[in-house]
Amino acid sequence: MKERILKVMETEGYSQAQFAAEIGIQRAAMSHIISGRNNPSLDVLLKILRRFPSVSSDWLLFGNGPMMKTAQIAEAAENTLPLSESPCSPLNENITTPPVHQEKEMVITVEKPAKTISKIMVFYTDNTFDTYTLEKK
Repeated sequence: MKERILKVMETEGYSQAQFAAEIGIQRAAMSHIISGRNNPSLDVLLKILRRFPSVSSDWLLFGNGPMMKTAQIAEAAENTLPLSESPCSPLNENITTPPVHQEKEMVITVEKPAKTISKIMVFYTDNTFDTYTLEKK
């Protein structure tokens, strides 16, 4: 990761001291990162990304893709269809969009034997109760 930080410093034209001041950290902290004594903290990485918004976070953190976001946008634009070939274009009115897939809810019903009430008990606050028994027909 320190190599990528050095690359940002080189690209932007900053010395270690200037870069540290630019992102708002101590010069000693920057020196420790560049020497390999310390790994950059998440706070340092976020400060770099805030100060240099054109730097790709994916590149800075993981080394994936191009260094600059503008390169990512240009790369993505190469992989998209021109407007005239786009399915959303008015030039392609004959193209129908597929229906939106909707998930259906599955309901499982478990049949239980029918129950009937045979007795009701009512409990009172004075610790007494009444029992009501239903007559079977």
